[in-house]
Amino acid sequence: MKKSPPIHEFFAAPLYTYGNALINWQGQPTQDLTVYAHNYRRAAMCLVSMYQQRIHGTIDEGALPILFLYRHAIELYLKAIVYKAAVVTINEMELKAALPKLWREHSLLALAEMAKPIISVNSGELLAMNGELDRRILDIASRIDAVDSGSYTFRYPVNSRGTGAIPYLFMTNVFVFSREVEGMLDDMAQFCRHLESKRIESSGQIKLALHGLHTT
Repeated sequence: MKKSPPIHEFFAAPLYTYGNALINWQGQPTQDLTVYAHNYRRAAMCLVSMYQQRIHGTIDEGALPILFLYRHAIELYLKAIVYKAAVVTINEMELKAALPKLWREHSLLALAEMAKPIISVNSGELLAMNGELDRRILDIASRIDAVDSGSYTFRYPVNSRGTGAIPYLFMTNVFVFSREVEGMLDDMAQFCRHLESKRIESSGQIKLALHGLHTT
């Protein structure tokens, strides 16, 4: 009988205690990109719901975790889309060189540009998309990247130069942001499920979009 692998415990309670979380239980982390995306999104939704109850006074810096969690969910969904295309579009040697670059890329706009031809080629089959998903992603990605192109701004008050990471007197509304992003995330999640149910057809347009991943 095959012996079960050891469980790596990190601040864990005794086995079967409620609150314990078993992470990476499938042992296939690249398949968990959308799982992580969903859960970062869900955490953001919980914070938004908490503020909707108006029991915590002003929001101000309390908006930052919401902005970061939603931003990270978008990044993970985009990486899931690009990864799926890369696996079936470029050869194994190129893939080994490409994937580290994909994981290091944090610009939503750069990832959206890579994902655009994949979405464009496949979105016609999904009535819910109406051909608009790629444009919505590019719009929101460019607006977020204008403030946070490196997944840094919403996490630290200062940048590497020691100046403010966020512009002076920066105002946002977490409910407006959530409303705009949530609709897009619904479609991104649906699109990722769609990709899992079919094989992506390789095309010159997709290869061109992925070119930056496997060039030095």
